[in-house]
Amino acid sequence: MKKVIFSLAALLSASVMVAQSNTSSVDQSGDANAANITQVGLANTNTTTQLGSGNSAEAIQGSEAFASRNGVVTQMQTGDKNTAFAQHEEDRNEVYQVQIGNGNSASATQNLLNFGGDNLSEQLQEGNGNTATISQEGAGFFGDGSLNYAGQGQFGDANTATTSQGGEENFSLIIQSGSFNTASMAQVGDVNLADQRQTGEANSAAGEQWGTSNTLIQSQTGGGNIATSLQGSSFFDSRGGIVDQLQEGDENEAFAQHEEDNNFIIQTQIGDGNSVSASQNLAFFGGENTASQFQLGNGNVATATQEGDFGLFGESNLVLQGQIGDENTAISSQNGASNVSDIFQLGDSNFAQDTQFGQSNTTFVTQTGESHSSIILQSGTGNAAVVTQSGSGEL
Repeated sequence: MKKVIFSLAALLSASVMVAQSNTSSVDQSGDANAANITQVGLANTNTTTQLGSGNSAEAIQGSEAFASRNGVVTQMQTGDKNTAFAQHEEDRNEVYQVQIGNGNSASATQNLLNFGGDNLSEQLQEGNGNTATISQEGAGFFGDGSLNYAGQGQFGDANTATTSQGGEENFSLIIQSGSFNTASMAQVGDVNLADQRQTGEANSAAGEQWGTSNTLIQSQTGGGNIATSLQGSSFFDSRGGIVDQLQEGDENEAFAQHEEDNNFIIQTQIGDGNSVSASQNLAFFGGENTASQFQLGNGNVATATQEGDFGLFGESNLVLQGQIGDENTAISSQNGASNVSDIFQLGDSNFAQDTQFGQSNTTFVTQTGESHSSIILQSGTGNAAVVTQSGSGEL
């Protein structure tokens, strides 16, 4: 049975254009149906429900004159290879997209021309090979685009979720359960928060943030996962940022990068064959950055680099590295002045190496177990190194 409200003559297609404070409802069953809704004004509502495969749902609220506010778009599709698209202008709009099946695509765009804010987009997909995309613009010509929320949930394998936000105080959440999934997020502005969560095998999470006081959280459970984080660009656009990466499983990798100063990196890995890396103060600029790395398992490698030299930029940085397990390696390199490196290893066959250039830098190395090795190189004045080893091994 096929039912299309607003147009009984269009058995395969529904196209509606309405003005302010209107409600449209489209209900289609079958394959290769199309629903195209355009609404201009305030407090408009559109609901599209499609059952079948190869269907297309499109809802546009607002025009080039930004005439859209307090609008709601709801799109629900059940079947394979369906497409959902929603577009909003201005502020306080909401998008809800639900797709059940395989090979589906959902896309939501809000705050066009960087005007608007306080918008919400939520996407839920169940199945394999699905794609979800949310774009909430801002921080452009009009300088708006704040307090937006983007939420994406995908349950299945080989799914892709992408979110981009511009402005201030935006929040992005991506949850994926399954294998071979990909999560990608980019935020431009200040005081933004991004949270990426993945459960399964061979998943990939990537996050990029430019601005001040941004926070990025990445959590992965399973084997063979990769997490990548970048805060700041070659123009040093990162200050007061936080990166928190947690991986549980086998053969995981994590990477974090910072520019400028007062940034914080937390990296935790529980499992085997993990590798974690952190880099801060790129191009000798910055200071008062902290990198904290903890690994529990076997065959782990931790590397932290904090730059700064020549003009002694890169001062008062801190590296904390803790490893509990077998065959771990911790390498810390710091340039500048008044930096501190603290390495703790508990287990067998661990290796610690620290290199510091500049003035008044301090290194602490504590190794408990067997066959440890610690190599420290310091160049400058007023540097200090303290090494404590217990058990059988060598310095």
